[in-house]
Amino acid sequence: MIRMTRLHLINWHNFQDNIIDFKNITYLLGVNAVGKTTIMDAIRYCLTTNKDFNTAGNKKSGRTLLGSVHQKQRAEDSYLRPGHTVSYIGIEFLDENINKNFVITVRVESETPKQDLKGVYQDWYVTKPGFTLEDIPYFTEIKGEKRPNSREKFKLDNKGMDRASNQADARRRICRVLGIGEADSPIGKKFNEVFHMGTSLEDIKDIREFIYTYILPEPEVNIDFLQKDMRELERLQEILQEAQDREVLLAEINEKIVEAKARLSKVKVNEILVAFANYQGNVEGQQEKKRLVLQWTESISVLADKLTDLSDKEKKATDLLYEAKKAADNNTENREMLSLEQENKDNEAEREKLVNEVAVFSELLSKLSKLQQKLNDIGFSCNMELDALGENIAEEEKISVLKAATEILNGIEELIKNHDAEVRAEISSLSIKAKELENKIKSLESGVMCYPEEATFVRDKINEVLGEQSKKEDARLLCELLYMTDETWQDAVESYLNTQRFNIIVAPENYLIAKNVFISLGDKVKGIGLIDTRKIGDITYGESNELFLGDKVESENIYAKRYARFVMRDVVCCDSSDTLEWFGKSVTKDRLRFQNFCLQRMGKKEHFIGVDAIEKQLKTAKKELSDLQKSLGRINDDKKIFDEVYADYTKFTAGNNFTLLEKYCDSERKAKELGIRISKIKEKIAEFQKNPILLAMYDRVSDCEQNVKQINDEITDIKAKKQNLESNMEKAEKEIAELETTVTSLKAIYEDAQREYPEHASEVEKKYQDARKTKKATDIAYNIGNRALQDSNAFHNYMNQQLIPLQQKYTATYTCDYPEGIEGTTRYQQEYLSLQNIELERHKEELAQAQIRCKDRFRKEVLFRMKDDILRARQQFKQINRVMDDDKMSYGEERYHFGIDKSKDKELALFYDIIMDKDNQQIDQDNEIMAFLAEANKSEVFESQIEDFMSRIMMDVEEHAKESLTGQKSSAKSMGMYVDYRTYLDYDIIVKNTVTGLEVPLSKVSGEGSGGENQAPFYVAICASLLQIYEQNPDGCMRLILLDEAFNNMTSDRIKPMMNMFKKLNLQLVLIATAEKATSILPYCDITYSIVKSGNRNAIGVFERV
Repeated sequence: MIRMTRLHLINWHNFQDNIIDFKNITYLLGVNAVGKTTIMDAIRYCLTTNKDFNTAGNKKSGRTLLGSVHQKQRAEDSYLRPGHTVSYIGIEFLDENINKNFVITVRVESETPKQDLKGVYQDWYVTKPGFTLEDIPYFTEIKGEKRPNSREKFKLDNKGMDRASNQADARRRICRVLGIGEADSPIGKKFNEVFHMGTSLEDIKDIREFIYTYILPEPEVNIDFLQKDMRELERLQEILQEAQDREVLLAEINEKIVEAKARLSKVKVNEILVAFANYQGNVEGQQEKKRLVLQWTESISVLADKLTDLSDKEKKATDLLYEAKKAADNNTENREMLSLEQENKDNEAEREKLVNEVAVFSELLSKLSKLQQKLNDIGFSCNMELDALGENIAEEEKISVLKAATEILNGIEELIKNHDAEVRAEISSLSIKAKELENKIKSLESGVMCYPEEATFVRDKINEVLGEQSKKEDARLLCELLYMTDETWQDAVESYLNTQRFNIIVAPENYLIAKNVFISLGDKVKGIGLIDTRKIGDITYGESNELFLGDKVESENIYAKRYARFVMRDVVCCDSSDTLEWFGKSVTKDRLRFQNFCLQRMGKKEHFIGVDAIEKQLKTAKKELSDLQKSLGRINDDKKIFDEVYADYTKFTAGNNFTLLEKYCDSERKAKELGIRISKIKEKIAEFQKNPILLAMYDRVSDCEQNVKQINDEITDIKAKKQNLESNMEKAEKEIAELETTVTSLKAIYEDAQREYPEHASEVEKKYQDARKTKKATDIAYNIGNRALQDSNAFHNYMNQQLIPLQQKYTATYTCDYPEGIEGTTRYQQEYLSLQNIELERHKEELAQAQIRCKDRFRKEVLFRMKDDILRARQQFKQINRVMDDDKMSYGEERYHFGIDKSKDKELALFYDIIMDKDNQQIDQDNEIMAFLAEANKSEVFESQIEDFMSRIMMDVEEHAKESLTGQKSSAKSMGMYVDYRTYLDYDIIVKNTVTGLEVPLSKVSGEGSGGENQAPFYVAICASLLQIYEQNPDGCMRLILLDEAFNNMTSDRIKPMMNMFKKLNLQLVLIATAEKATSILPYCDITYSIVKSGNRNAIGVFERV
């Protein structure tokens, strides 16, 4: 047997230079914090190299290696040896078989307590047999002072002491010299795992924790590679989770943007409506003035009628005057004069009639001339040669010209009607297109791409069925998953793929479901295709200098990438059309394609590939709508002119205007001739009126003339009124002209607003028409203006309280600098689409591949080893139970043994069955034949169970990722737990009464007995565990056990049989126990130390048993 005889502590916490002797049973006695456990730490550290002083037996301890070396005090960061320090722990052993001593020493050299352990010298030394502590050169004399020796001088002559090359080598040397065996063997590993632990049972909460601490070693499965895989899995899961969180936040932001745009649209619709109402209000004002002008024209016409009535009165008065004059008519001279006057009167009447005819002719001719000009202006050739209707032209020629004009106007009637129909049809067609573009713009601005209806119909139907079957709804359009690697080739790619861009792509496992849906839709699928992702492989090109079109697109979805490359396989990209014919299939950037010995130019297609496609489409749609609205506005303006001309044409041709023109075409000449005759007759009348005989006859005539004068005065008054109306008309026409300028300005404002927001045109027009039914345009402008102000305030409140805070949260969380508000629409939409169609696909693929790798490693390198570990654990418990069945291991009337079985937890039990399944066999990947046979003979049920096992692990990986991102604790199991074979077992200690033979599981009675009763089985088990190690070499092995805080819950009657058991087992025991336990322990001890603290040093007093 190898016994520990002495311990030398130099600069170890409060021990400066102390030597402690050890016997078979050594008892360390003292109050708390005097350094008892520090001695235990030193022994464990020296013999196992383990620096974890906070072990299961003393988890609350805050002790560290550097704290012990630099003499750390209870105060935070307080050290009594703060500088360069060398510490020694030397343990002397006696090998009783050869009766020689040897020493194991650990030397620690540190510069500062804050130093990283990597820079601390830790060296282990083992002497050859025949050396004691006095032989070891721990000190050197410097100027009369004893100081710890340097590393270089710490050695024995004749190579009597070997220094281990590293800590692993130290463990190997120590295990060998202590009779344990090889440190790398199961026994050696178990010794290094169990011995360094404290044995205070105060912190042991249950049997499982005890088993883990003292009986079953940590799994022998080297999980470093698996942990690395799992860390990578967790990292990828965190990345994916973060991306998914970003997706959720971006989706919310984009929803808010859509809402903000809807609110802004409401504001803009109202603002444009106000602009339109102001414009229309002024138009209506102008029309009102025109109405007044028309009204005044009618009033003037009424006054003209009154003037006609007064003319009748005047005629009667004139008749009276005539009768008065008639009396004078009997006079021959007077009769002759009256005859001349009557003639002139008739002439005047005739002349007035002719003048009216001339006025009618001139007015009609003017209208005809203007109509001719208007028709020519709008594109209807109409040359009626009206200039030939001059004064000196014969009446027959004028009539001939007018008849020709009639034929010309009648001849173009059908053309005018056709033109009217064409214009109406064009306006209708453009209005429909404008509405479609408006809807498209609204959809694009909300972040929704306008794919062909049949494509989205098929995609959504497939996803609907997948969702009903609890499958992932992963049906996507091919173009949704693609993005360009070289945008200069986008036109060529879009044109080459053409309608294949909208083919549906699903995961291989969902293809058959999608196929059934696709077939059931019949002709509704139109030209859309369903890609069979099960069979399509990657396209590889041989070594070549050519660039291929398939390399110009990329996708994070492996199937989308493969299909795109398949469709565009062997299509060479040519920079010049000169080289197209060099290849079987080739294209240029400007869409020239050479294929099947035929050169074609592919039609330019709208862009659907890439996250910026939506922005491109939006820009194009807005430009198209703006251009279309300009065209529509121009056509409407032309139509207004045309409608006016058409109205003039209809009005002119519908009446008897040409008949009147022909009838009055010679009236001007006749009126002039009659005027000359009237002048000559007036001269003759003037001669007659100079006769004095006739003057008396005119007195009566004078009275009649006075009457006529009064009538004439009334006529003058009416004419004045008529003149005033004509003056008002003139003023109104000036105001109409001024309004025309205002209308033009307001129209420009409205059109500018419409050009900026063309998508609102139809809504503005509809709202205006609805409001105009009950309100004037000016009232609409006022009311809607107030509403627009309210909506604008509501919009800005929404932006500041809803949208912008979310955007700020995003930019702060993910450290980016995107524009705030609606200005960031494009950036956020592109970020969302890029995340959804590219990044998430990439992260999912990376995670899926990592899961496959992890599962493969787990299946081939871990699962079988866990099975082997469980079988070894069962065997180990059998061995321990054999040890515990020894009579020497009895405790009073009790004996103990361990019970072990698969876990009662349903999930863990299921995993246990998977681990222990007969198909869980070791797969030697280096042996190709064995690997092939294992793959060929694998059970589908077993593989399915492993899939479920890995899925459960992946769920916890996902939970860990969420925990890392959110900081919220989860109940997810760690990877270490899954690969720890001990997890899948349940343990108990069976207590057997040797008198009654009754056996009871300790777990069932642990709450009934005293603390001491419950502790006893654990001490027995600890002894059994260490004895299992030591008895591998019963004659040449140490039998040392260290007990911290021993028997803390045990009464004296329970302690005595325990101490008797230690003696019977011939174990060397070092124990720490409170003073209260001393009366029960001292009788069994060979040496007892009282440890006290004096200032900053520990003092040791010995009580040796005589």
